[in-house]
Amino acid sequence: MAMGNKRFRPSRRLFLQGAGSGLLLAASGMARPLQAMATTAETYELENGFISLSGAYGKLTRFACDSTGSGQYQPTSFGSVFLGATDFFDAGFNKDVTWTAAGTSLSLAGIQLPSTNNLKQAQTNSPVPLNAGHTIGQSFTASMYRFTRVGGQFPTWSSNNAALRMTLFAGTPATGLSEIATREVNPLKDNGWAYLDVPDQPAGSYYLEISHTAGTPGWWSQLGATTVGVGGSAYQDRQVQADRTMTIDVAGFNVDGIASWKLDLSGRNLAMAYDIQWKNDPQADPGLTLTTSWRRDGYSVAAADGVLFNRFYGDQGVYMPSEQLKRRDAWTNPVSGSHAVTAGGSGPYDLRFMGNEPVLDGTMTAESMVMSLNSGTADAAQTITRSLAVEVQPHSDALPAVFPVFTASDQRRASQMSSFYWERAFSFRFSGHAMDWADWNGRILDWTGTAGRGAQADSLLNTQLEPDGYVWSWSDQAEWPFPDPKLFDARHFSSNAMYILGAWRYYSWTGDTNFLATMLPRVRRAINFYLDSLGGKSGIVTIDSPDHSGRDGYLPSNYWDVTSFGYQDAFLNAYFYGALEAMAQLEEHVGGAARADELRTLRKLTRQRYNSLFWNGPAGRYVQSIDADDVAHDYGSTYVNLEAASFGLPTQDQAARIFEWLDHGRTELQDAVVQIEEGGLAPKVTAGHTLGQSFTAAAEFVSVAARFATYAERGAAFTMTLYRGLPGEAPVKIAERKFSDWFDGRVAHLDLPKQPTGVYYLEVSEVTGTLAWWSTAKSVPGARAYADGQPATDASNRYVVALGEYFEGPADIYSKWVFAPRSTTRRNSYWFFLTHLTTPWGEEVQDGGAILYTSGFDVMARARYRSADDAWARMTAILDRWNEPDHICGGAPLYRGEGTVDAPGGAHSVGTDVPFPESGLAPASFLYAFVGVEAEPEALVITPNLPSALSNAGVRNLHWRGRQLEVQVTRDTVTVTGNGVAVKRRYKSGKSVRIGSDVL
Repeated sequence: MAMGNKRFRPSRRLFLQGAGSGLLLAASGMARPLQAMATTAETYELENGFISLSGAYGKLTRFACDSTGSGQYQPTSFGSVFLGATDFFDAGFNKDVTWTAAGTSLSLAGIQLPSTNNLKQAQTNSPVPLNAGHTIGQSFTASMYRFTRVGGQFPTWSSNNAALRMTLFAGTPATGLSEIATREVNPLKDNGWAYLDVPDQPAGSYYLEISHTAGTPGWWSQLGATTVGVGGSAYQDRQVQADRTMTIDVAGFNVDGIASWKLDLSGRNLAMAYDIQWKNDPQADPGLTLTTSWRRDGYSVAAADGVLFNRFYGDQGVYMPSEQLKRRDAWTNPVSGSHAVTAGGSGPYDLRFMGNEPVLDGTMTAESMVMSLNSGTADAAQTITRSLAVEVQPHSDALPAVFPVFTASDQRRASQMSSFYWERAFSFRFSGHAMDWADWNGRILDWTGTAGRGAQADSLLNTQLEPDGYVWSWSDQAEWPFPDPKLFDARHFSSNAMYILGAWRYYSWTGDTNFLATMLPRVRRAINFYLDSLGGKSGIVTIDSPDHSGRDGYLPSNYWDVTSFGYQDAFLNAYFYGALEAMAQLEEHVGGAARADELRTLRKLTRQRYNSLFWNGPAGRYVQSIDADDVAHDYGSTYVNLEAASFGLPTQDQAARIFEWLDHGRTELQDAVVQIEEGGLAPKVTAGHTLGQSFTAAAEFVSVAARFATYAERGAAFTMTLYRGLPGEAPVKIAERKFSDWFDGRVAHLDLPKQPTGVYYLEVSEVTGTLAWWSTAKSVPGARAYADGQPATDASNRYVVALGEYFEGPADIYSKWVFAPRSTTRRNSYWFFLTHLTTPWGEEVQDGGAILYTSGFDVMARARYRSADDAWARMTAILDRWNEPDHICGGAPLYRGEGTVDAPGGAHSVGTDVPFPESGLAPASFLYAFVGVEAEPEALVITPNLPSALSNAGVRNLHWRGRQLEVQVTRDTVTVTGNGVAVKRRYKSGKSVRIGSDVL
């Protein structure tokens, strides 16, 4: 069951970048100057004690509510409500709107709906200086219905004190000029666009002129032909300048449609209906825009601080907490429903929006939230007809029954757990996920009755397989969206295991036989890809792709998509181990007992080999990968160890070592002794020539690295050599290494015996193919760029980093981020597909940062290997951090100063909400670790594991095989009720209760 609203499905690129699908209303380019207030005769009002409305010119300027019906209206819910996405509802544009009010009804007609229609000439090849006492101008012909802004692009020749005056005239110098508006632009930004806002201007001929006021301003132009005809001429001192067109941007609009809008009050309910007739081409419904109070900065979502709605939710399970929208410019996900979406009030009332598949979305400024309300299909039509209703309800913390609710003897913790789960499980779009999320989203959603469960099935059913059984990494292509699949093998090889686990999990919860009939042949092909193509019959999957060798700088093979996992990948093989049991259960379920036995026998071998191959005995943990040179890469990956432990891979002794390291281990850090960063220059190294860089090391170092560009090509080869001393002074060669098949994003490095302080020279030679050395014009003391052994003229310095030895850091694996352990505990300098050498430790999610989903596996692994009390201590620590004002979400900075991955610039230390739907694993782990619920193809399996702090725990609104159930566990009983069934079973500690479909 797909979510159904096509307009809200972002591209894979936007999804990967974590971009929300909010409509950028505030940046629509249709901003308008302020207009005069409407007179009393032009306004209309409607109220009945529950709702009070008023407005003018086709929109509402007041929407206030009182859920008691006594007319004591709370502060205005919406200061602006209108049709479409942009506010053109004033006397200048919609003065001809007619209205009639009778009793509790209001009808508006003749509402004009605009669309942008800009005239822009942005081509440049000739800047024209503007001297004092002179003018430059450009005439143009505006063909749009109205325009409200005009501007140009102006150079200052690097001056910071240039200024000019812009003036718009009606007419041209040849026909006569009538001034419309003027302003001084001071200071003028070099090469920036500057604008003049004007009252609505109709189609016609106009002239924009600039005059000098200070400094060295000018106007960029195109000398010669342009691709944009502006319908006018360039001028200097009001004399035509032939063959030149100044840059110009005229922001205007046309009238696309005429609408009528009817509003009827009945008790708590406001019924609305509108019709739109498009004048030209059919268009989609633009919906309604509703503007409410908001406070973007800070952490409060209280009404006293300007936030009138603290959450939004739909009747199919979509949920958006206002905390997630704080410090952001747009909603991270639209909130949709089948029949209703609700804005939960931070005051005494909630608003329920009803219609056919209603959808709320929005953008935010510092003090306002602009929401869009759509319903029905997003298809274009000549005539749009919509019916919506808004109901004022007394505020309630209760949610529709589609939302699961956790229960426990500690009601405060249970309430926190439920809210935490709703916020993370349901606040990201359900549809369109790649297979790297399939098992995780299944754990989060498959046991619910939400639309998310159906979207999981859609993702699995719609994902394609290659002929050899490889499962596509992305929803619409075989490869991950980056790097370029034309140049690289960008596949993720964990997708097969996730696909198998996702299909097993979905079928186990739903019992959907049609789904199984379709998926069973596919998951068989998927497991055979591992067994037949990647050597899985040996017990370990080995990736044979050259781009996935696991060496420094090579491509990632799994979800951790900038880390060079590959060849024998411990993350992938942990999921291979889990997929073998999932596949065995499916085969057993359909009568394939022999095949199930084969898979379980192989699974035993996998565990043995995993615990031998990937175990780092001295460190007491699993490594991340063994590369094609048999080199182990171990940067203290907490997620590899916790996810492997959640599947039961480590022995008890190994698990004890893992948790000893996690709970008491220290970080291992590495400092840069020398760091010369790139500066935007990238001179190429031509065949037969050399480029070099000298540097002075003030401390001992053990490796040196340089970063090279290839201009999006691959295949370059070169030799990199380190010398002690400078060219021409008999330098001593320290180390040399040949590199081949080079491509953008990699860092070439030399591992060295410890080198003393002194002056060194790094050189690149024997270059074939396209290779360039990232360089800078910035001077650095004790360093210098070279070309062919001589001081260079193409740059002052080149990108070089020299690193010191690892040293012991603080024991802050958990204390640094609190809500999750550090993703890694040892600085990773080179084992990255995309370089991040200049990113400080902990400011990259995949290198000392943290991502919330790992806490779900942390809790489950602790419950499995240590104790329920140990797991509960970790869970309550997470809940205490969640209970802080940011709820571990929203834009940067979070409450404790954390930088989020979607922050523009700065530290990208943590991933807690968007674009990480898997964050829901953290609260969902309560179901698995303590209530102990899991589904298998043959039964609902419950293995309670209560901590001493809880005498009971459970969940309401759990869905299994079409039944909505409540599960409650105590220290000796399991009770399952709902849909006419009641099952109560006693159990012994550590034992499972299995309830088959014949009982439920």
